Amino acid sequence: MNRLTSFLAIISFSLLLSCESRFPTEKRFWTPEDYKKVWWEIYQTPKGEEYPRFSDAETSEVMRKIVDPQNYEAILDDPELGLNYRSEMANEFFEHIKEITRTYMGMDAQDKFIYAEELAALKNFFIGFQITYFRVGNENIANESDDRATIRRNEQTVIGNFNSFLDDLRKEKSYGTYAANLAEGINTHFPKLIETFPDADYSGMLSKAKAIQAKVQTPEIKDALTNLINTLETSQAEAAKD
Repeated sequence: MNRLTSFLAIISFSLLLSCESRFPTEKRFWTPEDYKKVWWEIYQTPKGEEYPRFSDAETSEVMRKIVDPQNYEAILDDPELGLNYRSEMANEFFEHIKEITRTYMGMDAQDKFIYAEELAALKNFFIGFQITYFRVGNENIANESDDRATIRRNEQTVIGNFNSFLDDLRKEKSYGTYAANLAEGINTHFPKLIETFPDADYSGMLSKAKAIQAKVQTPEIKDALTNLINTLETSQAEAAKD
């Protein structure tokens, strides 16, 4: 091997390592610090290059890893860790996941989301995370005091965030064919929200779900909202009996 060939090989190998080291995909679970690093790497993406996306063979693994709930569950659902520590970690997860989601919200000249598939996945992932986030936070509050007022406010805050998810369905045209993917978030996470916080007030959510259902056009979303409305009405009827 001549000197030029050797030099080029070293440079190529160095560039490969640099590319692979941008995202910690080799780790089994990501910590808040990993999410922070990933967000910063995405934020610094040079103009003209794309963010990680599902359709790119080179970055699809990164995208799948970003929306893997096992990352936060490995810490926040670990009973061996203290509640205060888990609550602090939950706050850090929240901030970094929120920033990554915001980064993917760019639109083109036709008011279409540039990363529609990725954004839909991130939106679904984020509301799923918030159930754990607020549950751990409330458990920590209950462990340290009898502050029921704050716990109730937290419950209504997470419901408000889920209502914002419903409001986002009005932008279904901006998601194009990937609008249907938002139905997964409704079918999966809304029932879990109601199960996790059964005593919260869902009357506003019921009204909003009915209003949104009358306006959306995507069949999958309409069906998911029908299921949500039925669940909420059944829950209200059972509560009225007690």
